Amino acid sequence: MDFFAGMVYNRCNDLPRSGGTEKSMDKHRTNIFISLVLVLLIIAAISAWATGSSIKRNAPSVSEKPETSDNASPTVTPTPQPTAEPTATPAPETPAPTIEPVGNTRTVDESGSFSSNTGTKLNMVANWSVTSANDSELTLKLDLVLNSYTLSVGPHNGVVTVNGVDYSFTSPGISYKSEQYMNSAPMTSLTVTVPAPLGETVSIPVAVSWDFYGTYGGKDISKITASDTISVQG
Repeated sequence: MDFFAGMVYNRCNDLPRSGGTEKSMDKHRTNIFISLVLVLLIIAAISAWATGSSIKRNAPSVSEKPETSDNASPTVTPTPQPTAEPTATPAPETPAPTIEPVGNTRTVDESGSFSSNTGTKLNMVANWSVTSANDSELTLKLDLVLNSYTLSVGPHNGVVTVNGVDYSFTSPGISYKSEQYMNSAPMTSLTVTVPAPLGETVSIPVAVSWDFYGTYGGKDISKITASDTISVQG
């Protein structure tokens, strides 16, 4: 800018300053000076505009990512640790229910006997006992024996009937010799269960028949029989 001003100043001084044209030359120099000033202003404006554009071009864009240094430490992402599974608490064992037996709230314990009547010293005897099985049943046990003095027989068949149900049996052979002491020879034993409602009196018909088919004490005997009805308060 100073360079151009100096040139203008020198140009003006170089103009001739003679005679009547001095005033005209002064006016002319003034016009030239003003024109040069305007040119300098225009040049200064153009230079300022060019400098601003250059600065704009060199400024970093806002949207651009800033350069990262190669030495920057990378971000470490923590590795998730596995969550420990909860330990299941075992359920307490439930004790197995106790199965109660069928109720037996009554007490029955009765016994007795009945026998045959052959008119001789050879007779059959039934010894019985009744106990409570539960509140709806009774247990009947029968023991059959043959009373006699001297006797010798082989196995013989027989039948016991309880409440209309027959139970067959075969007695063992008997060999006994004494006229002074009576002998009681076992024939069979039987145990059966009979219905008996709680609190009711129960009548149990029992009949026994044994095949003898022989002579004893001078009397012919075919079958020896005995029967009775056992009554029990249930």
